[in-house]
Amino acid sequence: MVLSGVPASAHADSDAYESTRSVENQTVRILGHWQRGKGEAIIEISDRDGVYSGVIVWSQKRPETVGIEVFRDLRYSSEDQEWHGRAFSIKREREVPVDVRILEKDHLELTAHILFFTKDVDFRRVPSSKLAALRATRDF
Repeated sequence: MVLSGVPASAHADSDAYESTRSVENQTVRILGHWQRGKGEAIIEISDRDGVYSGVIVWSQKRPETVGIEVFRDLRYSSEDQEWHGRAFSIKREREVPVDVRILEKDHLELTAHILFFTKDVDFRRVPSSKLAALRATRDF
């Protein structure tokens, strides 16, 4: 089959390429340091063999939480353009399913599914320079 003078297989290849680029773009956008509110813990989201996780790398209020993995098994779904995985609530000491959306370059929204309710939480990207300055103010 030919569409607009281009074989259908070329369109399929193009769609697959665009889908791959979309996933790669979302991957780049989720990686980095994120903070909820001011003074809250900073979480670093990183890639481990295609599965993404988030670990607390700085916390002034609760330094004993540094090193705890709070986002687990985040995987991108190109179908609904969201990340799906689990989040560990330190306060409640349990994991809950979460959906993550990158709303803007520096704005991430996490929806936690707690029993029959959902809770939306906003995170902002933390520049590396800010994290370095915060770390310099504390003894590690």
